[in-house]
Amino acid sequence: MLNRKLLEVLRHLGTLEKKRLRLFLLSPYFNSTSAAEDIVRLYDLIVQYDADEECQELSKESVFGIFFPDRVFKENTKSPLDSMTTDLFALVRRFLAQTELERESGEVEEHLALAKFYRKFAYEERFWQVIGSLRKVHEKSPWRDARHYFKQFKIEEEELSFRSLYNSFEDDVNLIAVHTNLDRYYSIMKLDFACALTYQGQFAPIEMPPSIVPVEELLNQVSNGGPFDLPVNHIYKLLMQMLRGSATEENLHALEHLIEQYEAEVPFEKRKEFSAYHQFLWTQLYSTSGNDQSLQNTFAVYKKHLEMGYCYFDDMLPLTDFRNLTIIGLKLGEVEWVKNFLDRHPPERICSTRYPAEVCNLNMAEYHFYLKQYDEAQEMLSYKLFENPVFSILSDVLLVKIYFETQNELLEFRMKALDQKVRRAKLSQGEKNRYLNFLRKLDKIVKYTWQPRNNKREKLIEEIKSTREIIAREWLLEKLEK
Repeated sequence: MLNRKLLEVLRHLGTLEKKRLRLFLLSPYFNSTSAAEDIVRLYDLIVQYDADEECQELSKESVFGIFFPDRVFKENTKSPLDSMTTDLFALVRRFLAQTELERESGEVEEHLALAKFYRKFAYEERFWQVIGSLRKVHEKSPWRDARHYFKQFKIEEEELSFRSLYNSFEDDVNLIAVHTNLDRYYSIMKLDFACALTYQGQFAPIEMPPSIVPVEELLNQVSNGGPFDLPVNHIYKLLMQMLRGSATEENLHALEHLIEQYEAEVPFEKRKEFSAYHQFLWTQLYSTSGNDQSLQNTFAVYKKHLEMGYCYFDDMLPLTDFRNLTIIGLKLGEVEWVKNFLDRHPPERICSTRYPAEVCNLNMAEYHFYLKQYDEAQEMLSYKLFENPVFSILSDVLLVKIYFETQNELLEFRMKALDQKVRRAKLSQGEKNRYLNFLRKLDKIVKYTWQPRNNKREKLIEEIKSTREIIAREWLLEKLEK
């Protein structure tokens, strides 16, 4: 087989990227090897057959015969073809790096490069002209996120470097400005990752090492007039409070107001990140309260963010958003909306999983189950070792529900197997409780099914309604209230 890593990368490039990569390979500035023309020919051949490693035309022996017709191919022996594929892969890596560099660069970076040039050759007047223009360009940007303050730090650092050459020790040579913007950049990034770590702790047990600096002091300085009184930090502060357990409807509406208030100062990609937290917190509030109003609010927020494009990444939907929109829509009886949503999001539009087809099938199974089409629902279930263990558990939860509805004699066996899977899963205890409580309550429902007049049924209904950590609450209540 040809270089597998090379084929993997080329297979995932889009049409425009492949065209730009070919232009890159044609440039002697980048592709200056003695085999430059052969490398371009090799690239064209691979692209012609879609970088398919199963394609016979791209077998190592076939390609070797094209480029070295006078030589005998020997399997498991290093050959000139291996060197060509290695060189091509090195160029592809450089192309990806160059593309990323161009994406990250703009007027600020161009001015900074010119300022460094003038500093190197001591063109003082030119240097200050560029710095002046650089500050004007930077201030025109409406965003006030971490990147803004990092660029501001780089500007101040460049001025510091120049002043250091002529330092008379009569001033701070711009050190205060360097520290100020470095601290602002740090404050935003620290709160960003602190929120991410707190969020992750909702699902998996994480032991905080002593080396991680607490964020409490930083949060205290986000107050109005404080050193880190920045729009994006106020959003992070409220997020951190709610992720730590103070997610109320009032706070969630306040978060939405903050994001809208600072919309002009927060880049679109960062607003997408905030919207993801917003959706999660609404979902969490509903899952712990079972409140119908919070369910409707959750669905409204998800739909709004979907329409605004916040849920998409390169026109693809993450599996968690895909799952939540389907399930919440079905709980609210939005069957037609859900069916249309599923039709518009086939596997190729689902990301953050290696098993998009299986994730789509799981959602379709939920749709059929809602319609009481139990055979169709069971046929759609596929069992994979999903990257996220929750999805494997959700497949089993649905199967347990199908077995209950169809009075399958294997119900008890499936419930015990699911109990063991949940207990062994690497999930936080709170997350495990959602499934274990479901199994405990269902076990009681199975017993009371044969005792329709048992006065414990009413007590169980209240237990299910008041249990904070439980999945499929509505379905369990429906089984008892029949």
